[in-house]
Amino acid sequence: QSWYPWPYFDGLTIEEARNELAFLVTGAYGKPVPKQHGAPLRLITPWKFGFKQVKSIVEFNFVEEQPETFWSKLQPREYGFYSNVNPNVDHPR
Repeated sequence: QSWYPWPYFDGLTIEEARNELAFLVTGAYGKPVPKQHGAPLRLITPWKFGFKQVKSIVEFNFVEEQPETFWSKLQPREYGFYSNVNPNVDHPR
């Protein structure tokens, strides 16, 4: 949608970034990741579902305060920083 706050941006806690399941992808099956799958660099965080998978990374920022994210900016009541993937936080609906 043209009214979305493009480009997509997201954030992880340092604990999430250090999780052994979080990894940066440059290729798959011995070949570079194609552009439609996030080339040249894609972040995979399997526990955050599909909409939290960051494609085509252009910048990393390390900040002390919790950053705003694409989805929390779009729908702050619906999607907090952890979105709906934190089992300890009920979804508002």
